[in-house]
Formats: sequence, structure tokens, C-alpha cells
Amino acid sequence: MSVAVAGCRMQKEGDAMAECADAWYHLVQGGGTVQGLRATRATDDSTVRCAVADGASLSALPEPWARTLARELCAVPVRALSDADTLHAALRTLSDGWPAALRSYVTGLGRPLDWLEPHALQHGPAATFVAAGVLPVPGGWRWSAAAVGDCCLFQTRGDTLVTAFPLSLPESFGHHPDLVRGLDCLGAAGPSAIRTASGTAAPGDVLLLASDALAKWALAQETGRRPAWRQLAAVAVAAGEQARGSAAGGEPGPGAGTCSGSISGSGSDCGTGSGPRSQPSTCDGGTGAEPRAEAGEDALRAFIGPLRDTGAIEDDDVTLVAVRFLDDGRTGTRAGGGADLRDGR
Repeated sequence: MSVAVAGCRMQKEGDAMAECADAWYHLVQGGGTVQGLRATRATDDSTVRCAVADGASLSALPEPWARTLARELCAVPVRALSDADTLHAALRTLSDGWPAALRSYVTGLGRPLDWLEPHALQHGPAATFVAAGVLPVPGGWRWSAAAVGDCCLFQTRGDTLVTAFPLSLPESFGHHPDLVRGLDCLGAAGPSAIRTASGTAAPGDVLLLASDALAKWALAQETGRRPAWRQLAAVAVAAGEQARGSAAGGEPGPGAGTCSGSISGSGSDCGTGSGPRSQPSTCDGGTGAEPRAEAGEDALRAFIGPLRDTGAIEDDDVTLVAVRFLDDGRTGTRAGGGADLRDGR
């Protein structure tokens, strides 16, 4: 048995990819980390973490904040995703580095602030997120997830929805979701803003992580008895295959190469922007710059474009990640395929 991870993201219509405030990241326990758009497979003795973050477009520096948040969420132990207090402490530590980052940003501008920037800087960057961790257990896997705001996780089995988290109805999406901020973290709400969930997965199941616009559309399809879960998984897989083919053809996008870095720290960064507390990494195949379109984006664009044209989905940044649980005969090295929870994973 093995776990396969693939994903993609795309910007609002008319924006450049560098303006996309969505981010995703994943990490495989055991030394391998990959950021960006590439399919990755882990054997059944591996721990897998992945996260999607959606930067609030009117906040200060939402793009680097979303990237940093997604990366750091993949650095926490899987068990922390089931404990709101522990995760809140990790988020507070992350936000501690951002006042200095904002001061550095203002100093480096070389121009006066425009009329909107002082208000945004006063409140700092902000984002929603959903993060998941997967541990192998005998006969399958156990997943844990945490979320703030309206990014969502869906556990699916074919076109059957098993779990929707943290929102389960399209009308539950609003204009003022809870946010993780770079200055006051979760504010007065504290750990109560963090939602947690867990479940078990069997071969054939898929976890889909999506930012709000796509998550809302998917739930509308579900409530309208037009489930699109199998279709969404196929889009993510196609994007991963496109990205892998692009890397093989010598045109990798950010994160399309392989990276190695500390899995106990902040994870690796493959050239798509860092932000405070990023750690050094070794990257092979990354370009170090945002291209006009990321490898793998075409599959997502082909799917989202018609939905935008008909008004079925909001014109917003979109991110989709699929974690597939496969019964493909692959085995890991740990006897029994079970996880040792004493190592903090």
C-alpha cells in the first residue's frame, strides 16, 4: 500500500501567478520534501503531511504569509493537528517573526505607502488554512486534520462523500471567515478558532484539500446530487502528471525539482518565496522564479475555466490537493506497516 500526493493551484483571472495568494505544501516523513506541483508517492511506513493556505487578499503580504503558513503546518507533528492548544502555540511562534518582516518590507519599499497600505500593515498578513497528517496503521491509514476558516478537507470514496471538514454546506461560506494573522495570530478567539477532525482511510479513498471557492462549488455539487469528487481527484492527478512531465522535459516550475531539508524544522523551500523563519534547503531542478504559469496548472485551468465562464464558481485563487490511498502492492520497511507514535509523528 502507498500514499500518492498531487496538487495544483491557479490565480484569479487577469492576475499573474506571482499574485496568487493561495499556497500548498507537503512533506513525507523520512527525508523527502516537495513543494509546488509534483506528484509524490510514499510507501506504507511513511508519514505524510500536507496543507493548503489561502491568503486574505486585502491583508499585508498575503502571498508570503500563505506560503510560510502552509510550509510550517507541515513541520508540526501529526498529533498536534488533533490538539488545538498545541497547534495554537505553534502558530503563535510563527507569527512572532512577522512584525520584523513587515518593518523590513516598509523600509525596502523606497516609496511612500499608498492609501490602503497603512491599514493593512497595522493588521498584518492573514490567511485561512486546512492541514492534514496521515499515519499508517494496520490495514490502512489514520488521518488528522486542523483548519481555521473556510479551506476544506473532503474524504471521498469514489463519488461518495465520507467526511466534509470544517464546512459541509455551501451556504456555510461567508465573507468573514476566521483568520490566522501574522501579528495577533488568532486574536481573542485563541484556540477556539481551530477546528480539528480525524478519521481512517482504506485503499481507494481520497483526501481532497481545497481553498474556499473550489470547496464551496464542490459542496454545491454534492447537495445538488451531482457529486464531482472523482472528477476533482482526476484533475489533481492530471496536474501532478503534467508537472512531472514538465520536470522531465527540462522545464520545471517552482518546486518541480526534488528538495531535501530538515523535516523536524520548517521544511524546505524551493524558490517560491520564503518569509520569516524559512530554513536553508538543497533544491535540484527548481527555477528560483515564478513563471507565468506553473507546471501542472493547465489541467486545473481546463477544469476551472468553463466554471468561471458560466459563473458557477467565484473568480478567486484556487488550490486543489489530492492524497490518494493506494493498494498497489508496495510495502514499506516497518514490520506490520504500523506507525510508532512514540517518535512524535
